[in-house]
Amino acid sequence: MILMNCLFLIFSWFTLFVSGQESGVNTAAVCAPYTGTVCAGYVDYEVYTAGKITIDAIEQTLASLPELNHTLGPVDPYCTDTYFRYACSSAFPKCGENKGQEQEVWAGCASTCNDTINACKTSFTLTGQTSLLPDCSVISPITNSSLQPDESCNYISAKVDKSNAGLNLRAIPAGFVMSECPAPFLPDPDAKAGTNDSTNPTYCRFGCCMPCPAQDLFFNEGWTTHGFLATNIVRFISAVVSFILVVSYLVLPDKRRHPSLLILNFSLAIFLFSMVVFFSIGDTKRLQCADAINPSDQDNNTLCAAQGAILIFASLATVSWCAALIVNLHVHTVWNSNFFTNKYIYLNIFCWGLPTAFMAVCLGMHKVKFEFANLCLVSVDSIFDLFFYPMAAIVCPAFLLHIFTFLYIARVAMRESQESELSQSMSANSMNRNQMAVRKHKHVLTAVKIQWRALLLAIVAIITVLFYWIFYFTQIHRMASLTEDEDTVLDWLACMMNPDNTQDNCTHVVGGHMPPFGLMITAEALVSLIGIWIFLIFFKRSIWREWNDLIYDIRLSIGARGRHEKHGEQFFAL
Repeated sequence: MILMNCLFLIFSWFTLFVSGQESGVNTAAVCAPYTGTVCAGYVDYEVYTAGKITIDAIEQTLASLPELNHTLGPVDPYCTDTYFRYACSSAFPKCGENKGQEQEVWAGCASTCNDTINACKTSFTLTGQTSLLPDCSVISPITNSSLQPDESCNYISAKVDKSNAGLNLRAIPAGFVMSECPAPFLPDPDAKAGTNDSTNPTYCRFGCCMPCPAQDLFFNEGWTTHGFLATNIVRFISAVVSFILVVSYLVLPDKRRHPSLLILNFSLAIFLFSMVVFFSIGDTKRLQCADAINPSDQDNNTLCAAQGAILIFASLATVSWCAALIVNLHVHTVWNSNFFTNKYIYLNIFCWGLPTAFMAVCLGMHKVKFEFANLCLVSVDSIFDLFFYPMAAIVCPAFLLHIFTFLYIARVAMRESQESELSQSMSANSMNRNQMAVRKHKHVLTAVKIQWRALLLAIVAIITVLFYWIFYFTQIHRMASLTEDEDTVLDWLACMMNPDNTQDNCTHVVGGHMPPFGLMITAEALVSLIGIWIFLIFFKRSIWREWNDLIYDIRLSIGARGRHEKHGEQFFAL
């Protein structure tokens, strides 16, 4: 690209001065009206030539300025205007009053030269023309002096308001490749001048690319790194404690039968859901990114494929077993039935088979990729059809059934209270009738006392799943729409490419396309906490006692201290 390749001629006045003397140009004139065209918009005064260099000769030296205005003017109008002001005021000093035999001369301004450097350093750097930045200490061959302070210089007023400073990337022609990518952007290895070749058109513009993961640049610096580190720690703890619960219900006696089998399977689903954090321990980017620029998907990162498949499977399995818990609670509480006691073959087919089918569909359609947050999941364009809608089809009926169960329990509890009060003032016969009614619903209160943990877990799980589903439903389209909003992307890039700005200064440009950071971390934290919740609810004191008894029995079976009394061996005082 020929952007400003000839501007160095501005600083060749001394050569013209020598050649002018040797060629016998007119040296009689000292001040003359400006008759050129290059600086017609800036020079409206008599110019000082010192009788050495003609206006036409200087005009030829500045012949590249119209090309500058044509190429850089639309991209950085403030830089172009500032450069014209500097070049024209320096090349054409202003004639002042005659003071005796001396001619008052107003040379170029040091402030304008400095403004030019500040306004154009970004544009010149990106186009590889930093050598064209002016030297503010140069001695003019016309005035034989350096640039002057504002109170004694040829100051030309700006034609472009400073509020328009910065790059207008919309004006850059297609196929333009920047010669240098400012931090934090990386060079696009596939970009070629004059073509649209790119490593990733979504994350690359003008030969420069956003480093992966791009979302880190859209929030204040360090926020996503620290925020997702915190949620990963919580998810890691959830994985550990849910694994302890799985082992407990798998190993301890009397835990592998109904209804404890529901808790065992639900705990296993929660463990699988939480253990995906193991894939990103130590280096989150190895999961999120295929390389320095491209985000991961199942085709370019097997780690992402494995983690995404497990997360899809475990998420649907978790809500399926949660729904089974809710249905079991309902039939046992409302209908006084142990319907699922001999139905686990059907439960396993539904609660493990359905998630397997959807996981296979997602992998078969190549929809597993990283796009958002800190884990691989279903791509945004299909996440509702293949993930959230199936999840909602399970959660919503279960939620409504749970509300019905709650209302039923509340109604029975109120009736129990009313009948208890009425029984104190009624006859013996009436009391017997009331006692029959009380016995009729006594199983409800007994079921609540026995299954309050399942009741609480169902509430926690439903709230968590619904919150996360609503968060995605209301927020995910905002980030997806950013790739279609070219104006916002270019405004953000222009902000980030300004060396005077920081990442924090530019987040407001894309803020309308980003979910609120606090809400995003809250959603991730809630789903990360589910393993801790299930541990706190179901790892009761009796499990510690059963572990104590099991360990004691194992030690007896292998002959360790077998002659001692059992109670002497217990290490928990319960």
